[in-house]
Amino acid sequence: MNKMILSALMAAMMPLWASAQKPKSSTLPPITTDEKPFHNVDVSLTGGSTGIGFEVGTKVSNTVRLRAGLSSMPHFVHDMNFEVRVGDQPAKMYDKEGNRIETKFDKLKGHMKELTGYDVDDKLVMEGRPKFWNASLIVDVMPFTNKHWYVSAGFYWGNSRFADAEVSKGDMTTMLAVGMYDKMYEKAINNKPFYTYNDQEIYNDQIANRLVTYGRMQYYIGKFKGTDEKCYIDPDENGMIQVKAKVNRFKPYIGFGYQGRISKVEPKWKIGFDAGLLFWGGKPKVYTDRTVEHKTVDPETEIVTYSYTKERVDMARDLYDYPKNIKHKIGLLKALVVYPVLNLKITRTF
Repeated sequence: MNKMILSALMAAMMPLWASAQKPKSSTLPPITTDEKPFHNVDVSLTGGSTGIGFEVGTKVSNTVRLRAGLSSMPHFVHDMNFEVRVGDQPAKMYDKEGNRIETKFDKLKGHMKELTGYDVDDKLVMEGRPKFWNASLIVDVMPFTNKHWYVSAGFYWGNSRFADAEVSKGDMTTMLAVGMYDKMYEKAINNKPFYTYNDQEIYNDQIANRLVTYGRMQYYIGKFKGTDEKCYIDPDENGMIQVKAKVNRFKPYIGFGYQGRISKVEPKWKIGFDAGLLFWGGKPKVYTDRTVEHKTVDPETEIVTYSYTKERVDMARDLYDYPKNIKHKIGLLKALVVYPVLNLKITRTF
């Protein structure tokens, strides 16, 4: 009896046992394979130490991504101050007790007003502006399983003049007055008439002697290495003074970065950053034009004549002992053998 009952139960459970052995369809989403090369395109907006820009990127293999971009530094102004000197004397001087001493500039300022009609400031304000743009080509390698972290290598290619400085608009009248004064000084020291009108030469011994006594009006920017010769700048024929900072156009790059989804709901939107170094090929060149005085003596008459020309100077390499108000700026540029890169970016995959 017991054997018959057991046989009946086993017969009834056979269909259930058979159905349990059949594979059931999975409710999980199918496992997808990696994207094909160049199948999707990433478009990114970037912002950081290389400026504001955009990038276009795509995977070329399971672990390698190629990116190309363009960035530009927004223009902003940073002031630099240069103190005027008359002859070799600063515009401001003080005694041991800290009391102001009358200088050649103090004596000359009123006379300059009479000669040129313009007031002259005791300092020159120059406005520094970055002019930094680059195209880039970067290769990312993603060695980890999650593909969020990556290491990068590539290059940036852009303009060589990444910053410059010009006289501020507020000091243009000072530049005009200084330029006019220096032209009169050149004529005075060479015993030439100040100007000629209807074939009549206009000259004044008292004014000429005063100008020669005071000396040329100019701006001190440092001393030459090795010779300790003082370097001065003054307005050119257009009444301007310019400083230009230059680097190599081609700049290798190495770095690393991270990119992840902004949210699980929108997997195509991502956020990340790039950090690394741009190699400038040495410290930047900081060019300006100094004024060089040439003294000539006629062997027969022994008459001395003076002429003045412009000569290019690299402030970062040729000079030292900078005025204190520009010393730290030049020091910062000299220290930037490599340029730090830190950019944030938002990416959309298409």
